[in-house]
Amino acid sequence: MKQISRVVRWLGVALIIISTSVVGAQDAAGGELANALALLNSVQSLMIVVIVVIALLVMAGGFFAYLQIRQLQRVMREQRSKLAEVQALYRELQGARRRTENALANISGQSAELSTARGQIDATVRDALSKMAQSVALLPVGENQYRAQDYSGALATYARAAELDDDNPLVQYRAGYMSIQLNQLNRAMQHLNRALDVDPEFVPAQAALGYLYRRLAEAQELDDRQRDGLYDEAERYLTDALRRSRRLMDEDGEAWMGTLAGVYRRRRQFEQALRFYTEATEITPFASYPYASIALVYADKGEYPQMYKNFERVEWRARHEVASRPTSPWGHANLMLARLALGRDDKLVEEEFTLTFLSMPKDAVFILPTLTNALRRLEWALASSGQPTRAERVAHLMQRIERLGTSRERITSTSTQIMRPPSDLVRSTATNAAARNGSAQTKRQTGTQPQSNLPPSQLGDESYYDPNDQN
Repeated sequence: MKQISRVVRWLGVALIIISTSVVGAQDAAGGELANALALLNSVQSLMIVVIVVIALLVMAGGFFAYLQIRQLQRVMREQRSKLAEVQALYRELQGARRRTENALANISGQSAELSTARGQIDATVRDALSKMAQSVALLPVGENQYRAQDYSGALATYARAAELDDDNPLVQYRAGYMSIQLNQLNRAMQHLNRALDVDPEFVPAQAALGYLYRRLAEAQELDDRQRDGLYDEAERYLTDALRRSRRLMDEDGEAWMGTLAGVYRRRRQFEQALRFYTEATEITPFASYPYASIALVYADKGEYPQMYKNFERVEWRARHEVASRPTSPWGHANLMLARLALGRDDKLVEEEFTLTFLSMPKDAVFILPTLTNALRRLEWALASSGQPTRAERVAHLMQRIERLGTSRERITSTSTQIMRPPSDLVRSTATNAAARNGSAQTKRQTGTQPQSNLPPSQLGDESYYDPNDQN
C-alpha cells in the first residue's frame, strides 16, 4: 500500500509539471493552439495510460494485500491452534500440579501412617523378642524343677514359657513331656502337636508323641483293635524320630530306643524288643533301665539264665546310678528289683524299697504302676525258675506297696520293717505265684515244684558279675 501511495504522489507531481508547462507555453506562444491541443491530447493519452497503470498497480497491490491477508489469517489460525494447545497443556499442567500436590499430601499422610506403623511394628518386635527371651530364660528353671521332682511346678513353668513364645518347639516339647509325666495326656497332645506344627522335623517332639501314644494305649479301656492302632502310631512316630537321630535321649537321659522297645514288648514281640533294648544299652551303657527291661523280657520268655545274668548287670549299674543321683526313683527301683531277683540280703532290699518311695515324686502317676507290673513279672519268673522263697519276698513287697500306697510318712515310719514275710504268707505266696504261670501250674498238678538246673552264679551269687561282660 505504501508503494501505491508513492506512485500516485509522483504522478500528481508530473501532472502539475505538465500543466505548468502547458500554461507557460500558452502564455509564450498563444498562437500555438494547435500544438497545445496536440499536447493536451498527448496529456490525456498519458493520463489514461497513467490511470490504467495506477489501476493495474492498485489491482496488483490489492491482490498482494489479499495474499498477505490470507497469509496473516493462516498464521493467525496456526497461532490460535498453538494457543489452544498451550492452553490445553497449561490446563494439564495445572491438573498435574494439583495431582502432585494431592499426591504429596497423601504421601505426607502415608509417611505419618508408616511412621506410626513402624513404631507399632518396632514395639511389637521388641515385645516379641522380650517374650522370647523370657521364655528361653524359663527353660532352665523348669529343668531344675523337674530335676528336683517338682513335676507340677515344672509343667507350670513350661506352660508359662509356651504362653510367652508359642512358636518355640523346644518349649512346647518340654511342656508336652511334663504333661505326660503328670498323666495330662490331652494337654500333652496339644503341646507336642504344636511343636511339630512349628517344626515338623523336631525329632524330640516326634519321639515324645510316640511315647504319648504308648501311654494312651496303656491308660485307656480299649479293645484290642483300638489298642493296636495306638501302638501302631507309637511305633510310627518313634521309628521316624530314631531314623533321624538314632541316639536320641529323653529328658531323663534315657534312650528313646528303649521306649520303642517297650512298644514291641507290650505286643509280645520279644525278639524285636530285645533288639532295641540292646541298642539302648549301647547308647546309654551305664544306665540300668535297658538292662532291667532286657532281664524282664527274658523273664517273660522263660529264659531264666539270661534273666539272672542281666539282673546282675542291673545291680552294678543301679548302684552307681543311686550313688550319683540319690533322688532317682528309677535307680532305686531297679536296684531293688535286681536285689530281689538275685536273693540279696533283706536289709539291702529294704533300704532300696524305702529309698524308692522317698525319692518318688508325689505327683508322678506312672512310676508306681510300672514298678508294680515289674514286680509281678519278677514274682512269676522267680516262682517258675525254682526260687519260691524269692517269689514270696516279691509278693510280700507288693502287698506292702498296696497297703502303704505312696505316702512318704508311712513309708518312713515302717522303714525298719524286715522284708521277710510272716509264716502264713510264706505258705500261700508260692502257690499263688506259681499259679500265674501255666507251666508252673502243670508241674504243681503233677506234684512237683519247679526246679532250676542253673549253677549258683546264675542264680544271683554276688561273685558272678563282671561289669565288662556285655554278652
